[in-house]
Amino acid sequence: MPRYAAEVAYLGAPFAGFQAQPNRPSVQGVLEAALGALSGAPVRCHGAGRTDAGVHARGQVVHFDLPRPWDPFRLRGALAAHLPPSVEILQVAQVPDSFHARFDALWREYRFFLWNQAACVPHLRPFVWWVKSPLDWTPIQRLLPSLRGRHDFGAFCRSVDRPEDSWRTLLHVSCRRRGPLVRFRFRGDGFLTNMVRILVGTLEGVARGGMEPDALLNLLEGGGRSEAGRTAPPQGLFFWRVGYAPSPWATPSSFHDRVQ
Repeated sequence: MPRYAAEVAYLGAPFAGFQAQPNRPSVQGVLEAALGALSGAPVRCHGAGRTDAGVHARGQVVHFDLPRPWDPFRLRGALAAHLPPSVEILQVAQVPDSFHARFDALWREYRFFLWNQAACVPHLRPFVWWVKSPLDWTPIQRLLPSLRGRHDFGAFCRSVDRPEDSWRTLLHVSCRRRGPLVRFRFRGDGFLTNMVRILVGTLEGVARGGMEPDALLNLLEGGGRSEAGRTAPPQGLFFWRVGYAPSPWATPSSFHDRVQ
């Protein structure tokens, strides 16, 4: 059975998350339904990472096995024809039988978008965290370098999902502003449940003056969820990219090149 990898983009609002759940709409559910329609039998797909309800993806990666070979270009089009408008297949490639979308990932990248102004363009509201009160971004730029590297991010995890080992490595952290639009970028070897949303919520608390910068830095040495800031809403978060070596895509798509 040949194995394929697919890069998938989706809107988070219609779904209870990526992972299939009983009696609730999921991205994995609609992907597997589309694959089953093509193959005439149930097909399981595996994602590079999970996203919560309302969280979007620009570059989720999944892999799956099919009972017969397909031309990747034709397979992309056939899958797209069986998916709702909220889900799009960006590219498909045949991969070795050993490839695993989750376990072969070297890093994952998330981006979070915040709109900081009293008024927000209505077209952007489904994709940003709208914060109306003024924020001071000076201490944030000073803090970001300290978030890079390996730390105990347990305080930035939903309490019920905190694992015994809550150490993770952030390879890249940045914050850029263009007018009222603020973009956070986090790339790491792994992420805890709600980790990016709680990090952004805590950074917003610092920028608002509700938390001292040193208090955030102390949490990188361990701490409880109650000591960190609020959880930022899901609509501002995008699962952006996944890194592999070698890349499963023989030739990067023009769409991928434009939005890196």
